[in-house]
Amino acid sequence: MACKALTVLRERNLLGKEGPNASAVSSLSLSNLVEVAQEIEDVIRSEHRPVKNPIFSHSASLGLGGSRLECANLDCRISRINELARFALMYSDKVFISSFLSDYKHIEHNEELELAKEQFYEDLFVLYKIRHLLERGYIRFFAPETDICFSCQAKEFLGDKAGKKFDKEYRILQKSYLNKMSVSCEMEEDIYGFSCDGPYPYFDHERIRVHREVPHEISTRPRIMSRIRKGDPVPLSKRLIRELSFHTDLSHQIAQNAIHGLATSRCLNTTFVTEHDLHISFLNSLHPSPEIRRRNYMALNYLSSMVPFVEDVAIADIIKLRQREEEAFLAYRKALNVAIDNFSRFDKSFTVRDAESLYADVISPSLASLDQKVNQAKRDLVKKPFRSLTGIVGVISFGILTGLVPADISAIATAIGLVKFGADLVQQTMALGDKENAIKGDQFYFLWKVKKKAK
Repeated sequence: MACKALTVLRERNLLGKEGPNASAVSSLSLSNLVEVAQEIEDVIRSEHRPVKNPIFSHSASLGLGGSRLECANLDCRISRINELARFALMYSDKVFISSFLSDYKHIEHNEELELAKEQFYEDLFVLYKIRHLLERGYIRFFAPETDICFSCQAKEFLGDKAGKKFDKEYRILQKSYLNKMSVSCEMEEDIYGFSCDGPYPYFDHERIRVHREVPHEISTRPRIMSRIRKGDPVPLSKRLIRELSFHTDLSHQIAQNAIHGLATSRCLNTTFVTEHDLHISFLNSLHPSPEIRRRNYMALNYLSSMVPFVEDVAIADIIKLRQREEEAFLAYRKALNVAIDNFSRFDKSFTVRDAESLYADVISPSLASLDQKVNQAKRDLVKKPFRSLTGIVGVISFGILTGLVPADISAIATAIGLVKFGADLVQQTMALGDKENAIKGDQFYFLWKVKKKAK
């Protein structure tokens, strides 16, 4: 399935086989960049369709979707979207992410152009990392409406009372951020850097904000300015943090992400998937239904607790496994959902501890059982003489089960020194393929195959 946004970028020579085309991006004029952004948004909107299966179709938070909203650091954005890519391949039919290419249509002044082109290049680099998932439809772009009041959106989706509740919970969130966060200011080469940090879930890492000119709130405090100019990090008081509105900005990001997830899920008939506990708790504070919380926790804990080894497997390998083992994938996902439903039946929420218990009590023993079956097959095969035809077939079977032997029969024959082989060898190899099909019948066979890739 072709991704029209990728097609636009490739036709304009902005994205190639090796990644973004730096010279093409650098040569963009203001009108060119705006035109590209508008064309991309148009083709994305032309593909908007509500999905038929909301259980396995998801709308990602802005952070998981590669947005620079929460953190503009390129490594951080790539790390988050890699997590989403693995989730999409290990669980979802499709995941929608908010297009981070549409914003450039709003640029109006040439003074903004150089920075915009730098950011556009980074956006293309993030997009390039998930190009294979975009091409196959596992990840899709979504271009939501912007500049709509959060409170009005909450009211539209959740009723009139939700608007007032939003305002109340938003104020509570701002106060929590102010109480939890710490900020220090440091000057380096006439650049003022503000380091913001605090406990999880308010912060998952330190955030740096840069100002080329000292903010008015600090310039009017000569004692603080004197300390900053000496080059030492200067911690700021709660009063000064409030005046600089750092807590408000961070709360805005949480609310924007949560309402974005709600709006996108409602529009596309999907389930919101996020990496951030505060998105979940904020939505729960607005919505009367516990189902949102249960589904979001399921997705969140699935990412973090239930398949920890997938981070060690190349995305390209998971794509190949998913395409080659589609039936096994569907059986695994069904079994996983049954296990999750059984675990969460007696509780309205699905916690991290539940996910860890599920993995230890249900999934891990199933994977161990498959390992045991294969290890037993290895022991049986070793007992057979390699000189016999049965022994040779056994060695081939061993390779089929573990993925160690080339699929090409002639290559196998050369490797084990067999000069001549005929129909009997091929027939017995096919018979041993039936044994592999028996292993494929296990509900967690797909997960087991992915785990093997991690070793």
